[in-house]
Amino acid sequence: MEFPVSVALEAKTSLSEVERAMQHMLDTIVVPIHQNNWRKILELMDTADSHGWGIDFVLWAKGSQVKNVPLHKLANHPRLAGWLVQDMSDPVSIAMLRATTVMGTVWAWGREIPFTKGVLSPQPIGGKWWAWVSVNDPAEMAEKVYTALLSGADGVCFSNLPTEGELGGKECLKAIGFFATHLRLWKPLLAQRPAFAEAWNWKTEEAVGWIWQLEGEEVLCLFSPHFPSPSLTLKLPLTTREGFRPYGVRFPALIRLPFHRRGESLFIKFNNPEPFNLVWITNDAGRIQRMHQHVGKLLPKAMQFAVQWVLARKERLSRERQTLPDVETQIWSMLQKAKRRQFSHGYLSACQILKSLGAFPNKPPIT
Repeated sequence: MEFPVSVALEAKTSLSEVERAMQHMLDTIVVPIHQNNWRKILELMDTADSHGWGIDFVLWAKGSQVKNVPLHKLANHPRLAGWLVQDMSDPVSIAMLRATTVMGTVWAWGREIPFTKGVLSPQPIGGKWWAWVSVNDPAEMAEKVYTALLSGADGVCFSNLPTEGELGGKECLKAIGFFATHLRLWKPLLAQRPAFAEAWNWKTEEAVGWIWQLEGEEVLCLFSPHFPSPSLTLKLPLTTREGFRPYGVRFPALIRLPFHRRGESLFIKFNNPEPFNLVWITNDAGRIQRMHQHVGKLLPKAMQFAVQWVLARKERLSRERQTLPDVETQIWSMLQKAKRRQFSHGYLSACQILKSLGAFPNKPPIT
């Protein structure tokens, strides 16, 4: 699977929950399966496939519960992306699960990485893994997602999909949509990374991150600045041939970054860096054009969730009687931009307000 952006749903999940996951930009759902719900799960998979929905299912098999599930009914289903096994070590059972999928993908549930409260990794343990991001506090969610990426996660799974009626559930839900949209933006490039073992661990006085060499001499760099700053000069320990240029892959638009070469280093100037950033160095005009289109396609959703997160966060903080900065004028301006479908300006306004309301970490993740 190519960098899934997923969520875990309840065993009794419904079609409306699958639709809610899709509405919040999630492309994979992880759902428990057992003898009492396999028919319902199969029905959901059939419906998703018949409607042409771009969402995959990973079925969560807990212990011996899966033994009474007729695996032949699920075998090679086009929406079955793999299995997640918990408390299961029988190699025969795991082999049977593997045989039902096209790619033979079986993942294991473990509690090996404290910052995510869990990890999904393949059997045997090792290789690619997904970070299990617990959904409790939306302000903590940002740090968990960033830390997961800086730790080499090959996918992200949010622990649940809150409802708007839960305490703080509305804000968590909008934060999930916000981060899922950003992960979907980066997904085409993150999916092309070689094994994490081949990444360069890169640290300077200004930032920390990782660098990957992609095919065709392209380079990908994930980084987080140590301190908030209006501008940052990245010193990468590499050089590139003529024709290769660095781009900041971000909303509201893919941006070409100023740079110069000096010796064996590449210096890139990055204005207004976010708490977490992706830089892509390429000379492929066709891929650059497709990425521009990709950013433009996702921008309305990015603005939508940023604006909704602002409103939900302000509502929650007000209800908790927390002291808030005076952002009423900014919120009014943001809503006017959103109403006029000024996606770029609306998105930037919303992100600025989110920073004022403490939604993003002020320091880089710890890896």
